[in-house]
Amino acid sequence: MQNSYLISGIVIAVIATYMTRLIPFLFFAKRKPSPMIRYIEWNMPLMIMVILVFYALKDVKWAQYPYGMAEIIGVAVAILIHLKFNNALLSIIISTMTYMFLIQKVFV
Repeated sequence: MQNSYLISGIVIAVIATYMTRLIPFLFFAKRKPSPMIRYIEWNMPLMIMVILVFYALKDVKWAQYPYGMAEIIGVAVAILIHLKFNNALLSIIISTMTYMFLIQKVFV
């Protein structure tokens, strides 16, 4: 393959990606969003976190040792840290570190 072919492919991908992010702002910048869009905008982070938690817990073997204890403790730590400090990044980092410690050192 020639370098010009690869570079043109990358440039087209960059333009396409940029346009998909720019077009909604161009069309909807002057309109006031509907109440449903405001509701989705306000609750989207929570919805994404709930989906991620269910996705992470779907393959846990609840009937085998350690009976999902590492996952339960990790989720509980995330909830407690988030309720205490109201910082999503902090709760994600600390709960991930707790979970990794548990599966590598405690529930071996």
